[in-house]
Amino acid sequence: MTELVSSVADKIDRAVQRVTPFAYRVRRTGRRWMRRAMRKPRSVSEGPNLLPLLIQVLASFTKADGVILEEEIDSSLGFLRYDYPEAVYSELRQLFRQALYEQQDLAAMAQKLGAQLSTERKIMLGVQLYDLISQAGLKQEQVVAFYSFMSQMGMAAQAIDIVYQLNASEDSDPSIYQHGASPLESLSFGANGKADVMLKNLSETDHLMAFRYHDLILLKNYSGQNVSVRGRPLVRGGFCRIYPGQRILVGDQVLSYQELAQYFNAKKNVSLPQIFIRVNKESDQVELERSRTRDSALRVTFGLNVRVKALRDVNAELNGVRLKAGTQVEATLGDKIIFHNDSEMDLSDLRRRARALGGRFQLKASKSEYLVSNDPSRLEADDILLSPGTSGDVVLKIFCDYDQRVGVLEVVEADRPIMVGDEAVRTTAQLKDGDTIRIDVGQILRCSFSERIIEEERNIIRTLEVNEVTHRFGKGEIGLEGISFDVTRGELVCVMGASGSGKSTLLRVLAGQLQPTSGDVILNGQSLYQNLDALKQYISYMPQQDAFDEHLTIGENLLFAAAIRAPHLSRRDRSRRLDAKLIELGLGERRDAVVGSPESKTLSGGERKRLNIGLDMIGMSDVYLFDEPTSGLSSKDSEHVMEIIRGLAHNKIVIVTIHQPSSKIFQMFHKAILLDKGGRLVFFGTPSDMLRYFAEAEHQHQFGAELGACPSCGTTRPEFIFDVLETPLRDLSGDIIYEENSRGQLVASRRYSPEFWRDKYEAFRLIQDVKQVSLLQEPAAPLPVAPVQRKRLPLRWHDEWTQFRTLLRRSFLSKLRNRANLVITIGVSPVLALLIATILRYSENGTYDFASAYHIPTFLFLGLIVAMFLGLTNSADDIIRDRPVLQRERNIKVRLSYYIISKSLTLGVFALIQCILFVLIGNSLLQIRGMFWIDLGIMFMTAMSGVALGLLISSLVADPKTAANIVPLVLIPQIIMGGALIKYEDMNRNLGLLYSLSHWLSEHPSTDKTLKTESKLQVPLVCQFIAMRWSYEEMIVAQSKLNPLTRQQDRTNDQIQMLAPKANTAEQRGRLNDLKDVLALLSGLEAHSAKEIARYLKLVDPVIAGKQRFDRSLFKDANGPVTAEQIYVNQKVSDLISKAEMEQNDYRRGKKPNVFFGLQKRYFGMTFGVFTFNTIVLIASTLALLVLLHWILRKQLEVVRRS
Repeated sequence: MTELVSSVADKIDRAVQRVTPFAYRVRRTGRRWMRRAMRKPRSVSEGPNLLPLLIQVLASFTKADGVILEEEIDSSLGFLRYDYPEAVYSELRQLFRQALYEQQDLAAMAQKLGAQLSTERKIMLGVQLYDLISQAGLKQEQVVAFYSFMSQMGMAAQAIDIVYQLNASEDSDPSIYQHGASPLESLSFGANGKADVMLKNLSETDHLMAFRYHDLILLKNYSGQNVSVRGRPLVRGGFCRIYPGQRILVGDQVLSYQELAQYFNAKKNVSLPQIFIRVNKESDQVELERSRTRDSALRVTFGLNVRVKALRDVNAELNGVRLKAGTQVEATLGDKIIFHNDSEMDLSDLRRRARALGGRFQLKASKSEYLVSNDPSRLEADDILLSPGTSGDVVLKIFCDYDQRVGVLEVVEADRPIMVGDEAVRTTAQLKDGDTIRIDVGQILRCSFSERIIEEERNIIRTLEVNEVTHRFGKGEIGLEGISFDVTRGELVCVMGASGSGKSTLLRVLAGQLQPTSGDVILNGQSLYQNLDALKQYISYMPQQDAFDEHLTIGENLLFAAAIRAPHLSRRDRSRRLDAKLIELGLGERRDAVVGSPESKTLSGGERKRLNIGLDMIGMSDVYLFDEPTSGLSSKDSEHVMEIIRGLAHNKIVIVTIHQPSSKIFQMFHKAILLDKGGRLVFFGTPSDMLRYFAEAEHQHQFGAELGACPSCGTTRPEFIFDVLETPLRDLSGDIIYEENSRGQLVASRRYSPEFWRDKYEAFRLIQDVKQVSLLQEPAAPLPVAPVQRKRLPLRWHDEWTQFRTLLRRSFLSKLRNRANLVITIGVSPVLALLIATILRYSENGTYDFASAYHIPTFLFLGLIVAMFLGLTNSADDIIRDRPVLQRERNIKVRLSYYIISKSLTLGVFALIQCILFVLIGNSLLQIRGMFWIDLGIMFMTAMSGVALGLLISSLVADPKTAANIVPLVLIPQIIMGGALIKYEDMNRNLGLLYSLSHWLSEHPSTDKTLKTESKLQVPLVCQFIAMRWSYEEMIVAQSKLNPLTRQQDRTNDQIQMLAPKANTAEQRGRLNDLKDVLALLSGLEAHSAKEIARYLKLVDPVIAGKQRFDRSLFKDANGPVTAEQIYVNQKVSDLISKAEMEQNDYRRGKKPNVFFGLQKRYFGMTFGVFTFNTIVLIASTLALLVLLHWILRKQLEVVRRS
């Protein structure tokens, strides 16, 4: 009976588990509909204009006791600076200063904030206010004001809990608050086992307390140690807020904000990195493993402290304890595992490597619902915390059915597409065993429900190896020779060396821009140059020269850089990233300053360098390469720039070239590479090891005490290294001996050659390799290598649109901010139109009228020349200015097609404005009526042809002066061979090969040659490649055939010819007569003014269209001194067209030749109208130039491959 009951119970349990996912979805849907029905808001959003009110509150508490202390002001301004980074700090400071002189009503402000702030923001404000009043010693007036203010906000109970927890006595148990109503998490630091985190340099009776609410962290000092925060001492019993990026000094030990956050996460049991270590007993070679294998020797778990368990006997010890099988040792991050050969393994470095490998989360049988997020405040115990690096808020929920080995994914919150396989998930999706959830680029979760494991895999660059890299330039000159080193994630490395030692060449090789002659660059075990398209996106290369747009503001440059490098982010998230980066770079107060040129001195040299390095730091690369970021800067500016770069190296690989750093900067690096002449590696190691190495070399070779080194390596002067490296060779009298280098210059002879130092270091490195433990990581998670991918990733149209829109906006704003460009756009075109039209306003009869105007063809031709000239000059230097930016962005998959289209559209807008101004002024002065849109269209096509030519020139030359010199070389052939200055019948046609080719093309085998005679109006072959020839022909023919009078006459003639053969009915004959009357009227149309002529032409429109009968009474007043032909028909233009028609219609020719100004074109057995054909040629030639431009730019930006 018992077995039967047990069996039934198991079946019921399995049935419940199978139906649970469905029930969960039903419950979720029901809650959503209930919330909509009850109109229950998810959260209370913060009002948009509360910042001034918050400043008033802070000022009121600061002066509540009648005394204003520096500590209180520092607390208030720190809150404003870090919690509201989008605001300009100088403005906040000014508002705070004004508020100190004003009277505030705390009760009214509390009620307003209580209605508009969310509960979380109220608690954060309460903690901040308590931090503020504590700086003044918690005086009675301020404490009373605090309780009253929090009560009026509706947060009385929370205020009491916060005060009790933060003001607890030293001997109280902090854990009791975690189980009560207090919203603050707590963390204790001490030297005994009762503390959450052990700090060995504290005494048994001393400890520190940290408190957290969301991202707000407070520290309270219960010790007698010297504790310093933000450069200020933290006295016993005092506490202060810790902001992101700040460090705490506890004696000689350093704690960072990031470490505190990691300890809090570990206490919540949401982030416990774990790693297994395999040790070779014979060589002590160590390999890191994500999961346990048969050969695993140690398991290291990183929580509040480090727990090391020996899985088998290891010839090593930790804190004096031998690591035998089954032994478990509690340690701190400052401890080291000591192996039998005295080599060491740092636990803090081991934790960094463990985090880089990604998390491995064991799912519990008793828990089937897990939250996944990068925000620890959203998680409970045993939930899954994503490793650092994910930008924006991500909250997912995974429901696990272990029996069926399936699950359900719900996207609770995400600012980017969450992918399951190749499918984007917006709400929910089914999960099968082994499915992957892509959180972000290079970050996925692999679900193994059968093993109850969720693994986080980070496709990040964890190692960079350079293997025997040698590079020779074109003439065999050696740039790099046999360079080998390796860098791991989290290391900041400097590359030092004299000028010409190959520092920049090495960086270009590492950036994927210059393939070495031999050797290879390895990222995570994969060859960079064999998988360049897939791997280059992980690398950012910052050249030495400025690579930003000088016409944009600092904020705009950074915002556009963020949009291009992370198009998947929302605008809000990009804005947050921009605000944080501006503060980090120290450019917050200068965000709206236009960068300007170095000569304009708008920004200082340090500010320009910080902006230059910030453009790529705002992205999400894994490897950052900086080329001479401190060149030309003062020592303080250099230190500031290097502090920023050092902050970036926390979880990245950062390599910096630097000529000769100061002592302080030199000590910032984890590793240093020293190159000598010819690109020879003469040292790689830590800065202290480098100093010791060259001090020993100096002592060994007795270079002399005048170099400033001490035998024990007490020196910290990096220049000492170069003194030793480049010790000159002297003669017997002590004078330096000079020799001639390869360039014929006299240089000091060196006592020891670069080959000597290379060979010496190779021997030294071999000895070190034998002595030290070789720490090998588990092979990296596979990166998306192009050759391996069978299926092309789908386009993310939102990202594509964001990139294109950003490029277009950046281009347009840059052009708009260019004052010289605006002057040319607004001023030059009208001036030229006024000048040309005034000079050409001439008629042979003395009084100017359009019909007898002598220079109308010349004006039309010059208008086209102006359009092409302005298009050329506007674009001839654009790519030259953008080339550093293009080279910088080559690795982040910026589509060249988007760049070219954005440039063309931007330049097209300005060209259109110029053409409009020219046509308006020129046509008005010369009385060219009714042709505005047609003339504008042809001029604009010509201008765009000039834009394309200008961009092509800009891509082929290196400086604006050369481009400006080439513009006349392009424009003059357009003028000479355009068909106006020199008529084609007067042009030399005997041009050798071109003449023969032209003559062959004009001959048709099917035509009787006896009937053919060559027309002098045919266009020479060489002129067919001139854009001006097509646009001028179309302009003249349009003026003759598309003016309002001729257009109406041609329409009427067409209708008559179509109707005449079939006018059989009375209605058809009546309409035919109406059309003949209209044609007669148009032939002799007269009026008193041009406006009346235009009105009469509109009246005949419905008659020609057949919508109404001809009414002669409407035209009874159609007489006067002005005729329609005088208004619309120019004799010079008509003569050109008539001559072409006569030539083309000559009966003596078997076929109509293609003559200049001919109304029809015949090519490939087909006949085209002149307007259609010429328009197609102009557009096609412009597009062909842009396609050629795309090919040239792509070739220029491609990696230089080895021959």
